[in-house]
Amino acid sequence: MDVYRTPAAALDNLVARRLQPSAEFVGAARRALGALGTFLRERGGRAAAQPWRVLKIAKGGSSGRGTALRGGCDAELVLFLNCFKSYEDQGVRRAEILHEMRVLLESWWQKPIPGLSFEFPEQDAARVLRFRLASTDLENWMDVSLVPAFDALGQLSSDVKLKPQIYSRLLDSGCQGGEHAACFAELRRNFVNVRPAKLKSLILLVKHWFRQVCQGEVRREELPPAYALELLTIFAWEQGCGKEAFSLAQGLRTVLGLICQYQHLCVFWTLNYGFEDPAVRWFLRYQLERPRPVILDPADPTWDVGNGAAWHWDLLAREAESCYEHPCFLQAAGGAVQPWEGPGLPRPGCSGLDHPIQRDSAQRAPEESSSLDAVDPSAGSRQPSRPAPGPSGTAGTTPCTLGTALDLSRISTKDLDRFIQDHLKPNPQFQKQGGSFGRGTDLRGYGDAELVVFLNCFEDYGDQRARRLEILDEMRAQLESWWQDPVPGLSLRFPEQTVPEALQFQLVSRAPGSWMDVSLLPVFDAAGQLCAGARPEPQIYSSLLDSGGQGGKHVACFAELRRNFVNTRPPKLKNLILLVKHWYYQVAARNRGRQPACASLPPVYALELLTIFAWEQGCRNDSFNTAEGLKTVLGLVQQHQQLCVYWTVNYSFEDPAIRTYLLGQLQKPRPLLLDPADPTWNVGQGSWELLAQEAAALETQACLRNRQGVSVQPWDVMARPAL
Repeated sequence: MDVYRTPAAALDNLVARRLQPSAEFVGAARRALGALGTFLRERGGRAAAQPWRVLKIAKGGSSGRGTALRGGCDAELVLFLNCFKSYEDQGVRRAEILHEMRVLLESWWQKPIPGLSFEFPEQDAARVLRFRLASTDLENWMDVSLVPAFDALGQLSSDVKLKPQIYSRLLDSGCQGGEHAACFAELRRNFVNVRPAKLKSLILLVKHWFRQVCQGEVRREELPPAYALELLTIFAWEQGCGKEAFSLAQGLRTVLGLICQYQHLCVFWTLNYGFEDPAVRWFLRYQLERPRPVILDPADPTWDVGNGAAWHWDLLAREAESCYEHPCFLQAAGGAVQPWEGPGLPRPGCSGLDHPIQRDSAQRAPEESSSLDAVDPSAGSRQPSRPAPGPSGTAGTTPCTLGTALDLSRISTKDLDRFIQDHLKPNPQFQKQGGSFGRGTDLRGYGDAELVVFLNCFEDYGDQRARRLEILDEMRAQLESWWQDPVPGLSLRFPEQTVPEALQFQLVSRAPGSWMDVSLLPVFDAAGQLCAGARPEPQIYSSLLDSGGQGGKHVACFAELRRNFVNTRPPKLKNLILLVKHWYYQVAARNRGRQPACASLPPVYALELLTIFAWEQGCRNDSFNTAEGLKTVLGLVQQHQQLCVYWTVNYSFEDPAIRTYLLGQLQKPRPLLLDPADPTWNVGQGSWELLAQEAAALETQACLRNRQGVSVQPWDVMARPAL
């Protein structure tokens, strides 16, 4: 039953004889679930403190969608109850109702269905009641989930698009991704059920391939749900074929090609929801910025079935890339089976996806659509010859865009941590060195790294200036020579050189939204060999002061101390730093061109230090409320005229020369934020007024208010008095 060993011409026979479930078992299971539905409708929750009754029942899962695979399959029996008036009601009464449903289920099975066995497995999900129906020969089984749910849709009408209020109400509930997916089971079932029989056969073939991968060395829990592959198969067929009759080998080859390009996949449909409603439009923009692959459920936009941040698509891609020479992809004449071609599909011999960008004016949001350059299948792609899901049921792929801002003000307090994980943390492909990269505070789309090279030809600070130009020219020549053997997955670029002390270059990853601005700095080794936990000798800083270096002129010489100061901080604090930096870049982007305020903002590193100061003074716990931390930092920004922040971890007041210098620094105008590695650098220099105004405005937004609309409270932070 190995897909790979099956000739391309025999794949249809493989599906019909070996992959489609037993008709006898399907019939028995269907009768059983029908009888159970009737039983639950008639009985209802009579014993409950508040009786409930079943309004309607929807059958979902692969069994309900008609994509069940022989052997084991899944079914979802969604019971819409009259006692649920909102999404929130489900959580309040779910445990009680599930307990009563189990009692009812045990009573119902007192009259078993011939040819089936019944058992309760271990219950590992709090929202459903699971049981298994199996054939008596144990060759086929169905894992059934009984799900009590709120009737969010009401009575559905065919060919009528849902009202946007249904989805805006879902978003207002504050749900997590796919938390209420069961409420939309009817839409999900209808989306797949109308597809041609041959397309469902292709889905079975893809799922069988997936099952084979799972039986190897790959752990099933690391892989995406099989439903993600169902949607990907439908997308491939819509974009590249659209016919009822086609070659299964060609379809399978296309789907595996998409899996190989998972880092570029962004797939969604506008059949049930679209960009017309402002709240839904904004949320979709948020979803489409998630790590690739993005495959949005066509029924529930909160459910990213592809979830590139959670699943190991690379394991599937590795298997897909290795299988093209097998008999299933060879034509009878010996030539290779070619994949379908179409918008958003891989092109043979090319890397990446074919993305002809077409402006879909019907779906673009005015002044908010820079990241929604979607392929419109209705423009030139073939439609299904049997009834389609509706005239507006278009699928889309989005080309990857770099650094697209997401509005922090609209993120709820409880979603801040997820927002950081999904949108602010950089691609893990890069390894940390210096700069924000070395400190572990690099933000996706704004990564910078310092590669500080300490040279033996520099014996003091003055030597750096004398030989810098000569050394930078030689370093560029060496860098270009080194790149003759490129690093896989990266490209090297030299931008305009704007920093005389450094050689600037850029490393760009093939992964969307991932690049690194690198500064190569040849410097004098001022600190020497550092010992962990030991403070540098005072002579190091007195030598710096004697050199006449002011205002952070030799700041690169102390990169190790700066990196160590931040790197030892808890991961949650670094996440808060990312959030503060994202807000800073949003402010800069919104006010770009407004001179002189935007041009003279303090460096973003000042916000990193201010965040660390806020945490040290007001929290110091490894785990904390992100919204409270953000509120604290914004409060300090608004009080910038009183800020005097410094640390004595590397330098202090013991040495007379350093003491005199520090006392002079601390008399300077506020805000004062001394770099913990270099006391000559007041990182707080710049115009804080614009940041203070924006900080005050953000405090009134959803990201800093709890579910009751009450503003979160900041940490109690005491400003350090000046000496």
